[in-house]
Amino acid sequence: MSNSKLINYTTQDFQTEKDLELNDYRWNQIKDKYLPKLKENGLLRMVSMRIWNKENVFRNGYLFEYKDDISFKKCLPIWQEIEALEEKDISIKYQSIRGIVTEDILF
Repeated sequence: MSNSKLINYTTQDFQTEKDLELNDYRWNQIKDKYLPKLKENGLLRMVSMRIWNKENVFRNGYLFEYKDDISFKKCLPIWQEIEALEEKDISIKYQSIRGIVTEDILF
């Protein structure tokens, strides 16, 4: 079992593929600044993915694993700062689902 106690899964929907690509570009420009801060505050793992099984939907998905709910709360202001930079002149619709890890099976 991993050390994660809280997992957040977030999707970002974009109006166009160009907006999605611009968002990815912006993240790559700033991530080296923010990832150490997130790690310091308890983010244990981050997985990014392009959702490809929906036709005419431009969506990214992210899996975040946190040490605990306190770590998640400490990271929130950092994520809000990042979102403000990402949303500059593009529309992004977010959906987040959070849960406490109840079972973790590795094969």
